[in-house]
Amino acid sequence: MRAVRGTLAAGLVAGALPAGADGLPALRITASPGEERLLFDHGRDACETWDIPDTPTRAFRDASGTIHVFQSHHRARALAGPDFASLRHSCRVAFEGAGRDDPASFENRGWIASTFTPDGRTVHAVVHDEYRGHETGACEPGEADACWYNTLTAAVSHDGGATFRPSEPRLVAALPLRAEDTRGHRAGFFEPTNIVAVTDGFAMMANVVSPAPRRSGNCLLRTDDLADASRWRGWSDGAYRVRFEDPYRADPAGPLCDPIAPAALPWPVTSLTRHEASGLWIATMKGRRADAGGVERTGVFVSTSSDLLHWQGPALLLEAPLMGSGTPCAPDRPIGYPALIDPASSDRNFSTVGDRPLLTFVRARLDGCAVGPDRDIVALSVEIGGR
Repeated sequence: MRAVRGTLAAGLVAGALPAGADGLPALRITASPGEERLLFDHGRDACETWDIPDTPTRAFRDASGTIHVFQSHHRARALAGPDFASLRHSCRVAFEGAGRDDPASFENRGWIASTFTPDGRTVHAVVHDEYRGHETGACEPGEADACWYNTLTAAVSHDGGATFRPSEPRLVAALPLRAEDTRGHRAGFFEPTNIVAVTDGFAMMANVVSPAPRRSGNCLLRTDDLADASRWRGWSDGAYRVRFEDPYRADPAGPLCDPIAPAALPWPVTSLTRHEASGLWIATMKGRRADAGGVERTGVFVSTSSDLLHWQGPALLLEAPLMGSGTPCAPDRPIGYPALIDPASSDRNFSTVGDRPLLTFVRARLDGCAVGPDRDIVALSVEIGGR
């Protein structure tokens, strides 16, 4: 993990979050000035032009103690090493979606977006699966957003993360709508967080984008069995009562998740970690909002919760330009995909953090006015403490 001089020092801020009604302590989360560290340098490490970081950091330890980091494009490759300072990017493809043109197949372009291993040998993954109708002839070439239908599917590795294959059953979550029902809208389940262990099961969040009248926002999902994709349920009306049916096999008219704490989680959550000292969950997001003086601030925000349902925040942690923003030109060296991760975590899936974790994110160099493939994974030290 190569160290480089920090170029974001002027943008480092303290994210101060209030104590919750449950009496758990307030947190002060501060990005530390100093050196940045590169986990992946596209110019040095990429195996092909579009071998790029395109998700937040997801990591686990295999049975031998080797750390695997997936943060890849739809042709998934991993970084691996004995510790975070020794990660090396492999050119071996661990997973690639079938790229089928049929949205009902749920085998389109797939990103390994979440991983969880109970033992370091079997590794369960949730896949961000994209059907892009403008690439199949279903829509005009200029209708990318109007013909984008996204689902979550499952994959599994039985060799410690070296290779993954689609699970059966495959579908984790889909809107109660078919792709043709969403024409004119980018719609579906996007960008699941990492999977975390909770009492009697496992949980994650995902970004739901749905045509009205259904509400978009962060969906909280839970399962008691990672080996069975059909066991995932979404939170709605006070319980995990939403069952995600295949809309091509069942009546696509069922309910959808309730957005979780929209005021505190106004943007898609990109990582969930539990602070060991306080017991609080920390959510990271990228976003933009006006400060008390009316000045717009963009960057990485954090919110906290004791139960994944009730949240405090958001507070700005790192001020920086964002990928996917800027008119007519993107801002210089924008960032995206933030995550908190602690290299010292004793958890096999790095779902816990101590008081000095890392904030990781992707930073891009522009190709003209567009974000191109030249993207690096950057890590900054973070300090977490009470107020």
